[in-house]
Amino acid sequence: MSLASRLYQLQSSELQLRDQRRRLQETIDRLNHNEELAATERELESAEGRLKTAEKRQRELEWEVNDLSAKIRDLNDRLYGGSVRNPKELLSLEQDVQSIKKHLAGKEELLLEAMALSESIEAEVASLREQAGKLRGAWDEERGGLERLRETLETEVGRLAGVRLALRQELGPDASQRYDQVVRSKGVAVVKVEQGRCKGCNLTVPAGLWQRARAGEMVECGSCGRFIYVE
Repeated sequence: MSLASRLYQLQSSELQLRDQRRRLQETIDRLNHNEELAATERELESAEGRLKTAEKRQRELEWEVNDLSAKIRDLNDRLYGGSVRNPKELLSLEQDVQSIKKHLAGKEELLLEAMALSESIEAEVASLREQAGKLRGAWDEERGGLERLRETLETEVGRLAGVRLALRQELGPDASQRYDQVVRSKGVAVVKVEQGRCKGCNLTVPAGLWQRARAGEMVECGSCGRFIYVE
């Protein structure tokens, strides 16, 4: 294999290696974090917290309503039970009953609102739990495929890394260093010559240069400084 061919194969293997490493990292990131599921679980946690607060408020209002209802019953027992005969005291009891009833009506209205809120949040929680369950099921299936893909990509990355190492050893340190310098400055170090033009800069390559490249020499384009390769 000529020097130019090794350079072109080295570049090809490194580009493939970079692409496969990117895919591997994306796969690992996906395995480590499912954003859609995580977002749904955060929403569910928030809704469950709001439901807990709403239910607590509902219970407090229920206790207050029960307490006020009990007070009204006690006052009515005194008012109509015959144990109190003093007109002033009876009037006072009647006023107390009306005052507590008014207070009770306000609490009952608040209780109805609290119950409606609890029911609304309960429906939201139920919907989110169902959604999260479906996402977990789908994620369990997807994760198996991702694990297999990760194993495949890890194998391919290892293979390409071995190919790259072997090619660099064949090229030797001087040629590898020159190649790396062009990669750092140009991004792409090796370009083809097609119909007499460098594919890196699209300018005509002197016949003498591309003939040397065809012969397998390590030749740079006189215009863009990249190594040229002729199949």
